Amino acid sequence: MESLKHLVEVLKSQLSLYSEIKENIELEKQAIVSWSVGKTAELTKIKEELLRREKIQVEARNLLISQIAKEAGKESLSIAGVIDYAKGTPQAAQLETLCQRLVALITQIQAENLSLRVLYATNSRMINDFLTQIGLSEPSYGSASPRKTSTISKVG
Repeated sequence: MESLKHLVEVLKSQLSLYSEIKENIELEKQAIVSWSVGKTAELTKIKEELLRREKIQVEARNLLISQIAKEAGKESLSIAGVIDYAKGTPQAAQLETLCQRLVALITQIQAENLSLRVLYATNSRMINDFLTQIGLSEPSYGSASPRKTSTISKVG
């Protein structure tokens, strides 16, 4: 049952990390709205490091879940399967609560990230429109450049 204890610790760590990611996204949104390029770049670097750490934690969680599956005599288990397997242990309630909190937090992050992408797209359009208005850029309509077509002449 040591694997269950370790899984609880990894999930707690993930919860903390996802809270940091959410906070970073919120700060990045504020930096974009205030057109703070330096702050946006700084927050983007921080976010990259947070995502690197997240990848490591996901790998640790998946390894522990694989170990728990072996302990349970299964080829594999989902997190819901781990929670079922843990019933009757001191970690069961913790696992369930942590998973619910993680799902809620990840859902919030997805919504914040979508909002962030909309802000980036809006700012990009505004910059393109401005550059077009002052004559420094051609209007773009979604493609990088017009396609050239070949001309074939009929010899007849």
